[in-house]
Amino acid sequence: MSGSKPDILWSPHHPDRYVICDSELGLYSIGSVGSTETKPGTLSLSKETAATLLAINSDTPYMKCVAWYPKHEPECLLAVGQANGRVVLTSLGQNHNSTCKELVGKEFVPKHARQCNTLAWNPVDSNLLAAGLDKHRADFSVLIWDISSKFAPETIVAAEKIRLSSVDLDSSTVVTKPLYELGQNDACLSLCWLLRDTKLLLAGMHRNLAIFDLRNTSQKTFVNTKAIQGVTVDPHFPDRVASFFEGQVAIWDLRKFEKPVLTLTEQPKPLTKVAWCPTRTGLLATLTRDSNIIRLYDMQHTPTPIGDETEPTIIERSVQPCESQIGSFAWHPSSQNRMVVVSAANRVMTDFTVFERISLAWSSTASLMWACGRHLYNCVEDLAEGEDSAAEKDIATKMRDRAQSRYGHDTVQVWRNHLLAGGNDPQLRSLWFDLSYILSYEVCNTCNKRNHATFIWVVIVMPLEFSIFLIPEGTTESRRCWSGSDRQTDVTHFHSEERCLALRLCGWISRGPDIDVETFLRSLEQEREWERAAAIALFNLDIRRAIQILNKGAVTEKGEW
Repeated sequence: MSGSKPDILWSPHHPDRYVICDSELGLYSIGSVGSTETKPGTLSLSKETAATLLAINSDTPYMKCVAWYPKHEPECLLAVGQANGRVVLTSLGQNHNSTCKELVGKEFVPKHARQCNTLAWNPVDSNLLAAGLDKHRADFSVLIWDISSKFAPETIVAAEKIRLSSVDLDSSTVVTKPLYELGQNDACLSLCWLLRDTKLLLAGMHRNLAIFDLRNTSQKTFVNTKAIQGVTVDPHFPDRVASFFEGQVAIWDLRKFEKPVLTLTEQPKPLTKVAWCPTRTGLLATLTRDSNIIRLYDMQHTPTPIGDETEPTIIERSVQPCESQIGSFAWHPSSQNRMVVVSAANRVMTDFTVFERISLAWSSTASLMWACGRHLYNCVEDLAEGEDSAAEKDIATKMRDRAQSRYGHDTVQVWRNHLLAGGNDPQLRSLWFDLSYILSYEVCNTCNKRNHATFIWVVIVMPLEFSIFLIPEGTTESRRCWSGSDRQTDVTHFHSEERCLALRLCGWISRGPDIDVETFLRSLEQEREWERAAAIALFNLDIRRAIQILNKGAVTEKGEW
């Protein structure tokens, strides 16, 4: 496209081919790096992919817009709209059958010369090609050509013969009579055929969006709006259309065509392109002028049908495929969330994949599941038997497995509890045999010695395993509230001589009648054991103190970095 930024068109037939069009047409094939030998014209698109130049077409100057023929045959037929309003059919040499030869070089010429702004092939009746032109006071701006039309030279009026001969064209390849003429005395800036009914053509005119019905061209449905550029239909919702004006994108519901159902955030610079993702529902990409950022609007959760009282939920984010300014982009027709972007200068291209937001879910059994795009992943801990695998298990998994095996509940043969834990930990084996020996050493059944044995059980086992909780005889209870919580909830608090002794042996409290862990917390802060101090404060029902410790730790550590 002479003097303008390049554009990209993916082939509707081959998922590995696309065309770059600016001052000429260049056909590229994309493949993985190393899949083929490096050839002249091969360009790196990413770490994994590269593009090879297959053909160049420089026969159509003054290009303003290009559209790729939607059917498989002819394989590589392109329509080119020019600055003088002509539409030329051309090819990049990929097909030489008779059908293609008859069409290549064919021209469709309006009555009055003016710029051709947009082209759109009918996806079903592929012989119909719609062209949108600038305004002319005595002519129509939307012309629908039948590419199979044939006109003999004598059917061309004398004035037209003179005009054609001035440019040395074969009049037998020129068509001057369109099949339909629409939009009189107005300009057409964008076009698209509606997927719900391919007899309907949506046109962005100078002051309105208009829907023309080829079955009755005398009538049209229209709405006044400034958002008339880049009209495009959502491939997943045929009634949803996007268009733009300056920095705003309008989303339309064709069933409620009186006004946009949504207007997206205004951008500081004018938009140059909007495009729906063909592989992802409700994902719209937009590009502004002189930018290296592509903004994405996720309308995945928009209610359908859209009611008057509902407001669609839109999630916005931006991606940066490359460092240089982006001239254009195009979604890959089949690879999920993949696009190719081309820079505004020098045809530097980038192959880029838009990664989905990841949703996580963590079960109570420590298995992790996450969703990314169309894929659902489940991550569970390897439960293979063996000493090494058992040692690598997460502590939560170990605790769950031991609880299920009733670990610590064998009070008759106490030494067997290490077997309930798996029998693979030598330290646990030694612990339970020592504890079994201590309990069996209890000859006298007096209360004091029984309490002594119970105390040993609590002191030795509890800090190591957190799997047994025995309340000694003589324990008293009290109710205590969480400190620092907006919701006042009473929690049972146990008091006993054995518990105080255990806390003193662990270094949590000092000797005395009052249980005060503040001294211990300050010592942990001095030693910069912030996490341990916060946990102990939380265990003692002091939420505010735990938060203060974590804040102090964050400030202290950050200051020294």
